[in-house]
Amino acid sequence: MRVDNAFTHDPRVKREAQALADAGYDITVIADARQDPCVPDNETVDNIRIRRIRKSSRIPYWSIVRPLLEEHADIYHGHDIDSLFPVIAAATRGGRKVKAVYDSHELWSGHAPDKIHAKRRQLLRFEGAMLRRADALITASPAYTEAIVERHSYKGPAQTLLNVPRMYTDAELRPHWDAREANPLVIVAYVSVFQHGRGAVPLIKSLAHLPKHFVLDLIGPIPQPEYEKLMRQAAAPFDDRVRFVGQVPAAEIMYRLAASHISAVPIEPLSLSYRLTAPNKLFDSLMAGTPILASDMHIIADVTRAERAGEVCNVADPADVARAIKAAYGHRWEYGRNGRAAAMARYNWDAEKDKLLGLYEELLPS
Repeated sequence: MRVDNAFTHDPRVKREAQALADAGYDITVIADARQDPCVPDNETVDNIRIRRIRKSSRIPYWSIVRPLLEEHADIYHGHDIDSLFPVIAAATRGGRKVKAVYDSHELWSGHAPDKIHAKRRQLLRFEGAMLRRADALITASPAYTEAIVERHSYKGPAQTLLNVPRMYTDAELRPHWDAREANPLVIVAYVSVFQHGRGAVPLIKSLAHLPKHFVLDLIGPIPQPEYEKLMRQAAAPFDDRVRFVGQVPAAEIMYRLAASHISAVPIEPLSLSYRLTAPNKLFDSLMAGTPILASDMHIIADVTRAERAGEVCNVADPADVARAIKAAYGHRWEYGRNGRAAAMARYNWDAEKDKLLGLYEELLPS
C-alpha cells in the first residue's frame, strides 16, 4: 500500500491493511516520514510492516516508486489521487502479472478548489488514463463509485468500501452512555477536520437559538487559519458554550461520541465531492448510539432518514440547525437505539471488510 501521509491518523487505511494482514496477506505500507522521534521510519504493528520514506529524489515520484519496487509486490494499492501514479508506475515496471488498485477516499474530480493544489490538478488530468491501467477501483461512497466509473468509462472491478468502524460492544460504550445521562449539559459534538464546507460556522451560530445548557464540542484540527478565524468570530458571543477540543487520538473518538447527546454531521454542499460524501463520522455516530444532526445531502440525509437515526436540516440556516438539534434531542432514545441497531447489523467493518477480501481474491485467485 502507498499512502500520502504518515499512517498514524488514517483509520480507513489501517482497517484495510489490518483486514488483509489478518487474512494472510503480507502487507507493507509505504508512508511518509516525519521529523518526530515518536514516529519511526520502520516498524511493524499487528503484522503490518510500515516504511516511512522521504521524498528526496530530483526525478518526480522516483523517491516513492523506488521503495514500492523494492517490495516486489503482487499488488500495489494506492490510496487517493496522490498515490495513483506511483502505484501504476510500480505495477507497470514490476511485470505483467502485477496488479494495481486505485482506492479513492474522495471524489477528487469534484472537489472544492482549496483542496486541489497544482500537483493534484496535473494528476486529475490523467486520472482516467491511470485508472484504465489499474486492475480495480475502490471508493468510500457508492455515489463516488458511480461518478468515477461514468466519468472515465471504467470497465474493471469497482467496489465501494464504506468508512465504517469496527464493532463496539455495549459493555465498551456503557460507561460513556452513563456519563452522558449524568451530564447536566446537553453536548452537541462535531468531529471533523475543520475547513471550508464542513458547516462549523452555521453550527456554532445555531447556539443563538438553543437553551443555554446546550454546548458545542468541536473535536479535531483546524488546518485553515482563515476558517479558524471565522469559527472563533462566530463563537465569541457564546463564551464557554463553544469548546475547541482540538485533535484527539482516533481511539478516543467513539467514546467521545457515545458521551455526547447529539453528533453533528453538517457537511455543506460546497462541491460535488461533499454533496456525494458518505463520511466516516456518520457511521461512527450510528455505532455510538448517538442521535445525528445531518445536513440535507444525498447519502448523509438518506441514511439518517432511512434508519430513523436523527434529524435532517438546512445547514445554511442556523435556526433550522437549532430546530433539528432540539428535535433530535427530544427523540434521543429512539434515534440512538435505531442508529446503533443499524450499525450492528450493517454499518460495521466486520460486514464491510468481506468486500475488500473478495476483491483481492478476484485479483489473485491463486
